[in-house]
Amino acid sequence: MRAGTALALLALLAAPGLPAAELPFAPGERIALRISYAHLLAGRAWMSVARGTHLGRPALEFVAEAQSQGFFAWLFRFRVKDRTVARWDPAGGCSLSIEKHRREGRAERDQLVTFDPAGRARVEDRKVQQEEFELQPCTLDVLSAFFVTRVQGVPEQGQLELPVFDNGKHYRLGVRFLGRETLDLPRPLGPGVRTVVIEPQLVQGTGLFVKEGRLKIWLTDDARRIPVRLRSKVAIGSVSAELESYEPGRP
Repeated sequence: MRAGTALALLALLAAPGLPAAELPFAPGERIALRISYAHLLAGRAWMSVARGTHLGRPALEFVAEAQSQGFFAWLFRFRVKDRTVARWDPAGGCSLSIEKHRREGRAERDQLVTFDPAGRARVEDRKVQQEEFELQPCTLDVLSAFFVTRVQGVPEQGQLELPVFDNGKHYRLGVRFLGRETLDLPRPLGPGVRTVVIEPQLVQGTGLFVKEGRLKIWLTDDARRIPVRLRSKVAIGSVSAELESYEPGRP
């Protein structure tokens, strides 16, 4: 079981930006998730928002971290410690850069991608042979895309289709609305919280594939759209990430 699965669960959407006053998150926000497999602790993941800069201009930094913990890390001697930092322009809604640092068992991988919102990306990664890519304008990296999902939301009818660039591949991602559920959550959210359930799928013809029902995400059914649960099917059973704590940010 790879606790790094938590970061894969975060790779979802993209959409135009909104003025900072209308964003559902703000610097200082921090979300902690407990990752489990077969109802046993497998690791933890954290998502946070901070102020940053890019080429001297204000930006938001989205940080995602995952670390293996508990019985499975001890049993298989497989340690995971991943960190991803994305910089996003809240004024234009476009990705600016993303850094990935993966430490999974004996495997190590570092990657830096810088975006030109006009439609180009440069990749620094020894496992990606090509360095320069032409993209659709304002294509999103996977982590910024997840946060931007909270800005736009997912329509109840039809499907949201958006451009994403990750690991040297650009493709279109579709996300659909599945329904609503009420969950009991840790404080400060509390019991009886209404949530919406969404499911990301890669659009047919992209050369990539996500099986139907493989990944589901629960967001609070309010303007904040806080991710409180993620579930992904694996070969045997499923991996779950459940909200442990939430700290709101301040604009």
